Amino acid sequence: MANNIIQLDSDIDYKLLCQGNTAEVYLYDETKILKLFRKDFPLEIIATEFDVTKSISSELALAPKVFSVVEYKNRYGILYEKIDGKDMIAEMMQKPYKLRSYSKALANTHAKIHNSTIDLNLDIKTKLTNNINATVDLAEQDKDKIITYLKTLPDGKSLCHFDFHPGNVMIKNNNFYVIDWMTACNGNAACDVARTFLLLCYGELLYTNFFVKLIAHIVEKHIGRVYLRQYKKLTGVTDAEIKKWLLPIAAARLIEWIPKSEKNKLLKFVKKELSKIY
Repeated sequence: MANNIIQLDSDIDYKLLCQGNTAEVYLYDETKILKLFRKDFPLEIIATEFDVTKSISSELALAPKVFSVVEYKNRYGILYEKIDGKDMIAEMMQKPYKLRSYSKALANTHAKIHNSTIDLNLDIKTKLTNNINATVDLAEQDKDKIITYLKTLPDGKSLCHFDFHPGNVMIKNNNFYVIDWMTACNGNAACDVARTFLLLCYGELLYTNFFVKLIAHIVEKHIGRVYLRQYKKLTGVTDAEIKKWLLPIAAARLIEWIPKSEKNKLLKFVKKELSKIY
């Protein structure tokens, strides 16, 4: 457990490397990075990420090592192993001729994760159910309908990242490392694939301009098609097995810190899919 929180010197200013919806990433030293969560982000969730990542990195070489939970300027964070490389999105943008090969590598890496049965004692259906119940964007009767539908879907014990996309895959010396295991859990692998496909089709970037968002959206849709085709080829999973998970995944994502435009698209998708199961 993350029971010893290390206090960092607030007089030290670290170099900002990048930021996402829930955290900023800073350069801590030559071998470590500081993932600093936004103010008031629940410590319980941070501690869970620490424990989960520690369990996974001890068995999977593609996960970075994790060192400690820290407090810095009244915010909590985690010290991680620094991967000296670029994320897959950056590599794709700089080397568009590798878009197809990287998209296939994305699928290969995801399949490798799913081959692991590391027991995290965190069930994917429970996670989805809790998130669906917590959203304020759906009527109670719609939530009940989605959760009832979710119960009919197949169980599984595969290790699922549940936020797997090119921005969470680092490339170093042609090796692939997967970061940000906050949402990792166990369940049916097709559910995790559906989540990735949904992110690539509907996800929108924050902290960038409209032109970059537009280009990224076009590129990500292409990545999604190649990724899905390669994953199905590797594993034998079918479109039908993946698509049946899209409704509960889209509904559960509504509680996340996402742009309003993305939320509106997801709501439209959820309403459309709900009409098919009424």
